[in-house]
Amino acid sequence: MRVWVCATCAIEQPDAAEPPATCPICTDERQYVPAGGQRWTTHAELAASGHRLVFDELEPDLVGVTVEPRFGIGQRGLLVRTSAGNLLWEPPGFLDADAVTAVRALGGVAAVAASHPHLVGAAVSWSRAFGGAPVLFAEADRQWVRRPDPAIELWKDEREVLPGITLVPCGGHFAGSAVAHWAAGAGGRGALLTGDTLGVGATASRSG
Repeated sequence: MRVWVCATCAIEQPDAAEPPATCPICTDERQYVPAGGQRWTTHAELAASGHRLVFDELEPDLVGVTVEPRFGIGQRGLLVRTSAGNLLWEPPGFLDADAVTAVRALGGVAAVAASHPHLVGAAVSWSRAFGGAPVLFAEADRQWVRRPDPAIELWKDEREVLPGITLVPCGGHFAGSAVAHWAAGAGGRGALLTGDTLGVGATASRSG
């Protein structure tokens, strides 16, 4: 069995000897299949082609985790550090031994979650690399689980994933779209980790 990763959305698929015919995430109208068709890869192939994870401290206890060169949708993962363990938010679709070593030095991963199914990435591989850390997946989006695993925990309403970090369903382009409220973020003012569930829109003003 191999772990197949969709090269377009970077989401892991069910373990199998051969890749699936299509990626349901990409064939859905909210994503796309490239003109060249569906393509699959593996973590080993990505590592061999020079992909790596880059870590960037954004503020105290908040570390950005990005795949370079860009892969899949290209989201930036976020590692939120707390005294009770760390949350990996929007897990990248790739990891290797160097990344695992780097994250262990930052305190490891106690839980994995994402704002919506487009940004689940390699959640199960990240979980397995850190002792089966729970992967929180919105119950309303359970049909979009692509790589079933015992670590996946369905949730609804609000869920305190770690002390001071709460998953809050708020709607979006999936029924279970959510944000994570980090009470200690932004110097104690609180921060929302949103993915693209929420966005900032500019408004035009007229004067005179």
